[in-house]
Amino acid sequence: MLRRVSLLSLVFAVLFASQAFAYDVQLLPFKDEEDDYSREPIYTLSAMGIISGYEDRTYRPNADLSREAFIKLLVMASQLDRGAVSGNTPADVAKNRWSAPYIAAAYERKWMDSLLDKEGLLHPTQTITRQEVAMLVGKSLMESANEETRQRWLSTDWKKERDKRAFKDQATIDEAMQPYLYYAAHHDIMEGASAGFKPNDPLIRKQAAAVIYRLIDKRIALQTIDFTGYYAIQSYPAINQMNKLANVIFGWSHLEYGGSGEAKLNTTSTVNRIPSGYEEAIAAADAAEINKELMVFYDNGDLKDFLKDKPAQEAFIQSLLVVLNDPSYGFDGVSIDFEGLKEAGSAADYVQFLQNLRKQLGSSTLSVAVPPIHYYKGYDLEAIGKLADTVILMAYDFTHHESKLPSAPLPLVNDTIATALQSIPKEKLVLGISKQANQWITASGTTAPPLSPAITDVEKRLALKDVDSTLTMPYFVRKATFTDERGSHELFYEDTQSVAKKIWLAKFYELQGVSLWFMGSYTASDWELIGGQATK
Repeated sequence: MLRRVSLLSLVFAVLFASQAFAYDVQLLPFKDEEDDYSREPIYTLSAMGIISGYEDRTYRPNADLSREAFIKLLVMASQLDRGAVSGNTPADVAKNRWSAPYIAAAYERKWMDSLLDKEGLLHPTQTITRQEVAMLVGKSLMESANEETRQRWLSTDWKKERDKRAFKDQATIDEAMQPYLYYAAHHDIMEGASAGFKPNDPLIRKQAAAVIYRLIDKRIALQTIDFTGYYAIQSYPAINQMNKLANVIFGWSHLEYGGSGEAKLNTTSTVNRIPSGYEEAIAAADAAEINKELMVFYDNGDLKDFLKDKPAQEAFIQSLLVVLNDPSYGFDGVSIDFEGLKEAGSAADYVQFLQNLRKQLGSSTLSVAVPPIHYYKGYDLEAIGKLADTVILMAYDFTHHESKLPSAPLPLVNDTIATALQSIPKEKLVLGISKQANQWITASGTTAPPLSPAITDVEKRLALKDVDSTLTMPYFVRKATFTDERGSHELFYEDTQSVAKKIWLAKFYELQGVSLWFMGSYTASDWELIGGQATK
């Protein structure tokens, strides 16, 4: 699946067939970024659309933050449904004010009671202080505690925390805010220093990013998630990793379409075939007691014709059912990966095909892989989400030569998830991660189109002393640079740290899981990470 994009200042536009689809995401670093504790929080939250910079591409990390701005951050980080609230706001927050939906969500939950003055006014543009932030965070955290815990904290436990912290300036902390402020401190979201908590100091923008990031990270740190592994191509080295998975998809077949009513499932030729010794992989999956699906792949320009050819579809489905019902494999279902549908006119045809397939599958599971729909218009995500048990979102292959954009920058991954969630329930959506590298070589002033080096070769190169390597922002992808006899090299790589950030994102959105394309490309370090995050 190929998706190509071009970089336009702060707004990312995809240009294909004289059409432009704008991605309103930040894909360039801030001009005034600071290499300190706030760098990862700022770029993570920026990728997620929770915070933003200014039109001059600055973030202004040391600028003060208003009350309404922080409330917006907190509500977005908490993923509150702003459409489900009454819309009531303090009298000095107009219903059409930009911050009104966020303030209404916090107001309904009584998070802001201690911020209101005697007349019930919020003063939304007033600079927010450290104690006000801690109070808001503490109240939001307390919502997830049970009633017994809340009452015990509010009556006695907060005083124990106060005495333990012994801030030198604790007497200056607002009395009504103290129980919640110390709850935030208890959860290590906000802490004081040797000089005290400094409750009335303003909270600057980079501190706000750090607080919000810490709050999200705290919430999802102990969460686990289901992993689906694609056992395809050269995945035998990962056969013993099945016990870390909830599902495995065997990439052992493809659609063969001959036109005019002729189609079948091909399991014997090309790289997508059932390999000799397949029994060992099946046995490993059975021993791990995980769901097994057969992937059917197709990426050909005549796919749109197949989707109009009813006799060919029926012939294909019948040949597929033969393999699915073969007890020697014991497949629990099928995973359809039909790629390249660019035209909106194909969407209805594809849905109709899936409907027919679904009817004939009986109790077998059905998963469907879909691309980002900004360019590929032939995928009706809402309809597919209703038909499939699982929808696998291929949030990668954004590689672009001229701008040297890697396969899966975090801002575009987030944008793809957010778009898909408008149509597909999170309980069905799986974030697809592709373990790959993109390498540009420049010689004599000319940069060649990107290469896709093998993962083993990339790992060997990164271990050499002459390689400069960093987790580049805002992509959250490993970037390595080096020079040899071929020229100067820029290499972007989905290393373990980059994979971990994408898993983190899937957990934030509470997705059904993460899929790994393909199992054989993941390293020992990756599998250690996956083992520590997996539900199994």
